[in-house]
Amino acid sequence: MADDGLIMGRITDESVGKMRQRIGFPNPTLRHGWLDKPHNIYASYDAFRRFAIYNGSDNPLFIDEDYPQHTRWGESIAPLGFEGTMGLKRPKAMEVAFERETRGALRGVQLFHSGGENFYFAPITSGQRLYVSRYVSSVEVKESRFGGQSVIVGNGKCYWNDDDTVLVQGTETFVHVERRRSSAEEATPKAKAEPIVTSYSDEDLAAIEAAYDAEYRRGANTWYLEDIAVGTRLPTMVKGPLTITDLINFFMGAGWYSYGAPPFRLAYENRKRIRGFYSKNEYQAWDTIQRIHWEASLLKDVGVAGIYDVAVIRQAMLNHYCNNIAGDDAWVYRVKYDLRKFNYIGDTTWVNGVVTEARVDQVLGPLVEIDLSGVNQRGEENIRGSATILVASRDTGLAKLPPPAQPTVHRADDWRMT
Repeated sequence: MADDGLIMGRITDESVGKMRQRIGFPNPTLRHGWLDKPHNIYASYDAFRRFAIYNGSDNPLFIDEDYPQHTRWGESIAPLGFEGTMGLKRPKAMEVAFERETRGALRGVQLFHSGGENFYFAPITSGQRLYVSRYVSSVEVKESRFGGQSVIVGNGKCYWNDDDTVLVQGTETFVHVERRRSSAEEATPKAKAEPIVTSYSDEDLAAIEAAYDAEYRRGANTWYLEDIAVGTRLPTMVKGPLTITDLINFFMGAGWYSYGAPPFRLAYENRKRIRGFYSKNEYQAWDTIQRIHWEASLLKDVGVAGIYDVAVIRQAMLNHYCNNIAGDDAWVYRVKYDLRKFNYIGDTTWVNGVVTEARVDQVLGPLVEIDLSGVNQRGEENIRGSATILVASRDTGLAKLPPPAQPTVHRADDWRMT
């Protein structure tokens, strides 16, 4: 069933079974459109700078061309999360019949990015070209707090370069729930979503601005294991109030990720490939359903209380926080994020961290484990996470990079093809 192009799919045993068949292969709900190539094919200082600035960071390690030359890296390196803008697709090949039989898995079912975990093995530097394989890793059926049945799909990912060196590995989790289908269904208690109303006083805004003025950035002040105590509360970082302009900035720095949203004729070409990703707008013209993030009229179709961010924005908040806390010399090895509540337009997120461990690992060396949390102005936790940061020791020197990782087996055999 479709409503002006917006497909209203159902969660069925057959559809879930098709997704389970895709374990080890690409997730058919995370399709690409006309834009088959990533936002950045090659890494560059300019791309690092744009990505950092449009995420709200002024860290000179990423936005100043000369500054990194005087650090341990000797050149520009990418901020955390930049890998999401890169990666020529090299998934494990599928037989044509198998791809056709399973492509309808959870088709037309709304999906929400709910969390993930990334491991970083080496810096992305200028001139590198990355390849990526993304694949279904797990499928779980459960009851959804948004109403009815939901399906939790885990997706693995691996990024490597021309030297076959793995730079990033990780997982992403998506919750699939059925879209609203009728006014009667919308009226049920489960489907009803109270509108979010946010208003700031001058005092509220002054507190936010004071936090911006005080934003902590370690920089060249090397973090030593010997100076770290378990239970230490790390500096607070603020992000907000969230605006549509912030959303536009994010896409300017990162691109459109999986589906793509090109303009004019290219939008038409995109719709030919992923028709279910388009619906008619107020002018009865076709437009991407990505506009759920800035157009309130679509909210009834997914049952949420207000226009909300793209999940990667909150992931980027934790990444920004970890980059600031780690400084120039440490290495952020792992970042886990769990998206707890929607981050609505107008919301302000206060990000905090606390040290839970400080130890010497037999493999990774001196490290710090941190619990992370983002809480909005209503006192709701909208993101939770944790991080592992490899730090310096006065006994052993600067933090070492982690041991190399093996590339995923779920990738194309002929990945070197150009």
